[in-house]
Amino acid sequence: MAWILVCIKWTLPVKMKTKIIQFVPILFALAVVGFRYFSLWCIFTTHICYGTTISHISLSITKPFYLFSLTFLPIAIVLVFVSRQIFNSWLKLAVWVIPLLFVFIATQPVVSSFLSTNRDDAARLAGQVFTVFSLVLIIYKYLATRRGNPVKV
Repeated sequence: MAWILVCIKWTLPVKMKTKIIQFVPILFALAVVGFRYFSLWCIFTTHICYGTTISHISLSITKPFYLFSLTFLPIAIVLVFVSRQIFNSWLKLAVWVIPLLFVFIATQPVVSSFLSTNRDDAARLAGQVFTVFSLVLIIYKYLATRRGNPVKV
């Protein structure tokens, strides 16, 4: 895997390398969605995965990541088409916000109790909040760069 990255680094032009880096969020979201479908398929159709680690993390870990990735997927698609400056601004936001959202999701109970949410609801809420903040930042930075005075965020 490392030699593939080295080959990409030496053979591709700089402009193409930056676009490949902007594909990382969409690849992450699609990998999480794909793993969720694979784990469900493996648990329910074959006996190999039943009772293994995949079976144990299916409800408590895989499903919240899946729900977060589904709400994040539209922003990941938009990030492919924005300029590098806007992507870097979004990346600065994501570096701080995503770990906080994952801590928020992890602190929620797996099964909801009276007047509380469960992990699935928390993952959906975190994904929606992150999507809205990301969309606002992308639109703001896009409009600022179009006016000619880029705002440093």
